[in-house]
This record gives sequence, C-alpha cells and structure tokens, in this order.
Amino acid sequence: MNILLAPNAFKGSLSARDFCARASFLSKKHQVKFMPFSDGGDSIIEVFCSAFSGCRLFYVNVYNAVHKIHKVPFLILADGKTCIIESAKICGLGELKKSERDFMGASSYGIGQVIKAAYKKGAKIFYVGLGGVAFNDGGTGAAMALGYRFYNSKNRLLKKGLSNLAELSYIKRPSFLLDIKVYGLSDVTNPLLGSLGSAAVYGPQKGATPKQVILAEKILNNLCKIVKRDLGININTKYCGACGALGAGLKGFFGAKLVSGAPFIAKKLNIKKYIKQADIIITGEGKLDKQSFYGKGPVYICKVAGKYKKPVIFICGIDEIKNKTLLKKYSVKKVISLSDIAKNADFAFKNAGFYIEKVLKILPL
Repeated sequence: MNILLAPNAFKGSLSARDFCARASFLSKKHQVKFMPFSDGGDSIIEVFCSAFSGCRLFYVNVYNAVHKIHKVPFLILADGKTCIIESAKICGLGELKKSERDFMGASSYGIGQVIKAAYKKGAKIFYVGLGGVAFNDGGTGAAMALGYRFYNSKNRLLKKGLSNLAELSYIKRPSFLLDIKVYGLSDVTNPLLGSLGSAAVYGPQKGATPKQVILAEKILNNLCKIVKRDLGININTKYCGACGALGAGLKGFFGAKLVSGAPFIAKKLNIKKYIKQADIIITGEGKLDKQSFYGKGPVYICKVAGKYKKPVIFICGIDEIKNKTLLKKYSVKKVISLSDIAKNADFAFKNAGFYIEKVLKILPL
C-alpha cells in the first residue's frame, strides 16, 4: 500500500516530525511518504528542514511572550536570503503554565528580535508562521523591537503589552525601515475585530477573562484606526486576527502579504503530487474542532484528498466535531480520538506518541 503520512503538530504535546517517527514501523510493510506538515502554526521550521536540503538553523536569545529570555531557532534556506520564523517557538502559548499566562501583558517583542537577528545574517525574505502564541498585542511588540514607537496623548512612550496600548494616541515609524519582504503564513482566516476576531475567538484560550476580551477588542479597534490614520493601512482584513493579531501587525508595520499557510506550504512541498500517488492518507492534529475549518492544515489536506477521491484517516487528541458529514465530504473515512482510547484527555495529551503508535499498529492497513 502507498501511504502518505502528513500530520500537523499536536500543540504542546507532540511535533509533526515526532508523529512521523512514531509511525516509522509502517515502512516495513508499505511504501510510506513521511511528510510532517504545518499550516503556519507549530512545526513550520522542522517541516522546511525535512523537506529542503542546505538549510541552516540558527539560535538567538530573545524574550518570550511574558518577557523572559530564552533561546529560540530560526531557519535560513539554502539561498541564504529566505528565513523561516516559527512564532510558536518564540512566544508560544504551549511553553507557559496556566499560572504564567498574561493576556493583557504578553508581547510579541521577541518575534521582532528574531527578524532583526536573521536580517543581520543576510535574510531578506521572511516566512513568518502565524499560530500558537500567548500574546494578543497586534504585533506592536515586534514593531517596537524594530524601531516603531507608540505614544499616548501626552507624548509618553508606551511600553510593551496590550494593556499599555489602551492609551495609544499616535505611532512613529522608525528612521530606518528594514529592506525586507514578509509573508505571514496563517493557520486561520479570522479578521482582527468582531465576533470572529482575534480577541473574541482566541483570547479565552490565552487566559483572557470575558471582561479582558471586551477591553482587548476596544484596544485593538483603536489600534486599527490609528494604523489606518498614521500608516495608511487597513489591518482589519482576512488573516489579520491570526496569531494574537500578529498578522495585523506584520501587514500594518512591515507591509506583509498575509496568506493561508496550509495551501502555501502545501505548494512548496508539492503535497498534491503525493496525495495523487497515495492509496490512503493519514493526517491529524491535537484537537479537531470548529477552528479546524478556519484554515488548519489537516482539513486542507482532507479537502485536496477529497478532490482525488483518496480516503483519509484522521487522528486527533480530542474530537469535538459532532456533525461528521463535515468530514465525510472531504473523504475522511475514519476519525480516531486518542482521548477515547486513553484513560482521559490529559493522559492522551501527555502520552500522545505512545497512543499514536498503538492506533497505527491496529489499523487495517
């Protein structure tokens, strides 16, 4: 049997590459193409490392979302000028305990620091993976790291964090703008504002209370107006709500082109070719829920598989989709939830690799 194994990361539990490693035994009986996948969230660096030769991995010490120094990677491709940045590794939600989360105080500053470090290494083109972060500051922290200044009505310079932006009155560009081209690779399609916006949809998972979600919406709405006035750019468009509204910041402050990460990365990996060759596709992610249909990688793979009438097995940590017709039309023949096999969801999360291997061994392949 010809199998394509193309999973996303199980956020905070198992990387896409480790998922593939757990499935390596399948190659003893079948022709297997192992293709760790990313939609712009977790694992984008290892996906490019696995797919392309000549990449160079660098490390730099920067701030995480809650202002603690840690060492993070960035990748420069063989051309020497294209850089891959994984926001989740820099300011990731998964690396923080619940007690450490600080929705109103967290910042994207470290992402700007990584851009600066990569620029000094010769990078000119940046693919920034958008997803899995702990901040919701609209990318203002990243902009601060690269010279942007944010002031209140009394001309006082504002510090990092969403709460400080409550006083925002005007923005000053840096005297020197980096000569770079930026692509924001989003794992969702949400705009910046509204019921489907950054704060409303993703604030609660970052630890925001209902009152903080309302306040964040107000602050980001003001940021949107001031960016439009001072910089001439509308940041309340598709993809701008991704990654703690970093999508909005990349567009407003760096002129980034925002795109859906899954089809962009799929094209780079030529994944359509391998789907057409496969007898069956195995994909998956940590949680299968309504957000999976906003642009997540595994559902995109299912859509492409459906076009070629290729059957899909979808493995997830938790399955929250009640209406299975949503997946049947994408050729999904079976959904396997690790939480249904393990003692409980927490046990499945902590031992995802073990249960994935167990599931794959009993599948009738």
